Amino acid sequence: MHYRNSKILQLANALLDFVLILLAYFCAGSLRVVIPLGAAFFLVDRTRFFPVSVLYAVVIVACYAFAGDYDTLHQRSKVKGTVKLMVRNLIGFALVATILYVFGLQQFSRLLLIYFYLLSTLFILIKRLVLDQVATAYVRRRDMAARFLLIGSGALAQRVYADVMQQNSLDIKYVGYLAQTPSEALPGYLGTVGELQNILLTMHIDRMILAEDTQNADEMRRIVAIADSYHIHVSVVPVYNDFSSTHTPPSVYRGIQMVDLSMRQTCEIMGVNIFVTDMDKTLSLIETQLEKWRGKYICVANVHTTVTAHEDEGYRSIQNNAAMALPDGGPLSQFSREHGFAEAQRVTGPDLMREILKISAEKGWKHYFYGSTPETLQTMQQKLLERYPGVQIAGMMSPPFRELTPQEDAEIVEQINAAKPDFVWVGLGAPKQERWMAAHENRVHALMIGVGAAFDYEAGNIQRAPQWMQKHNLEWLYRLMQDPKRLFKRYLNTNLKYLIWTWRH
Repeated sequence: MHYRNSKILQLANALLDFVLILLAYFCAGSLRVVIPLGAAFFLVDRTRFFPVSVLYAVVIVACYAFAGDYDTLHQRSKVKGTVKLMVRNLIGFALVATILYVFGLQQFSRLLLIYFYLLSTLFILIKRLVLDQVATAYVRRRDMAARFLLIGSGALAQRVYADVMQQNSLDIKYVGYLAQTPSEALPGYLGTVGELQNILLTMHIDRMILAEDTQNADEMRRIVAIADSYHIHVSVVPVYNDFSSTHTPPSVYRGIQMVDLSMRQTCEIMGVNIFVTDMDKTLSLIETQLEKWRGKYICVANVHTTVTAHEDEGYRSIQNNAAMALPDGGPLSQFSREHGFAEAQRVTGPDLMREILKISAEKGWKHYFYGSTPETLQTMQQKLLERYPGVQIAGMMSPPFRELTPQEDAEIVEQINAAKPDFVWVGLGAPKQERWMAAHENRVHALMIGVGAAFDYEAGNIQRAPQWMQKHNLEWLYRLMQDPKRLFKRYLNTNLKYLIWTWRH
């Protein structure tokens, strides 16, 4: 049961979580007093550390809001919901632990924090299960779910069923499908399209979705005519769905309606046009446009760079003038999906560099690496040659950690161009690398891609977060735990601003 437009209900839900988390703290404090493990702990200590519990509750509720948990009361999967809850509470646990470490509050009871994490997770889980049952009973009692009939049985229909019908949403009730022949991949075969009128006489249908791989105009007219007589809404999933933007209204020329198709769709986030894509689409686009994009640059955007661009007009212009601003940060692709771009996926700089290096020998592409330290570049070169047999490294350069003179800069450009690379990978860190690429647009005769810490990852200086953390958009947390003193202030500042902006939008 969605209530995106009901801010009051969302705030009430968040406030209830906040209260339950504080209640969990008092229970955890009492449990710490009763169970004699570790140093002595008294009720007065529970009161003394109460501000930390408030901070923990604020962080946890912010994580829930950031992840969109307050958009619905319904839990699509109990198991997945529980895992996500534990992961998000773990974020709060790690952030509070980091704060305690940064500010030197070692006297705080670690055992109390563990009890607090476990009890707060339990309390919120129970609350969500209860509200899920209440929401389910409410919708079912009023029979509020719209009944959907699917027409088609091919690959397109199967995709619609998997992505839309099979999500167990309370808003949708799948009643079956019509096709010339049954398909083992779809449940609920009701007959052929020729039997549509008889089916509508015996079944209540609110909406029909036409998802046929081969769309026959005469058949579609008959379906729409029958649906109109029953006041049933009809939607058509075009076979060119992957190339059409959900945010592009159809154009009408002399009575003919047209839909613009494009391989490049963007979602505006805080004024930055974030490319709507996935890894396969990105690789395909780079391969087809490589010659055209020589001298251009690609940015990989995350929450930090997006907030920075929002506050800095010049940096925002650099991001928007790039050939692409890829969603390196998981929250950016998640925002795009929540605003109508279902195909939006995260494409990180390190992953993109790795995927392009994998196919470089086959394509004959040459690479130049600009940034980091000489030691890192030397180590990375050895490992690249081992991991990607046949890869062509045109050159590497570690620029000095100071502003270059115009003569030095011209010499660097000349050296890069003399190596004739196809790609120049720039690892200077944001926002420095984006400013460098923009300043060298059309001067460097290769496609420049800013990849942040990718050099350190390939060299083994920094470990990538485990796959489960990457999957749940927690790589930033992993990096924070590796270098809390440097990253804590940055993440606190930019993540909080992004959270406030997304909450308002």
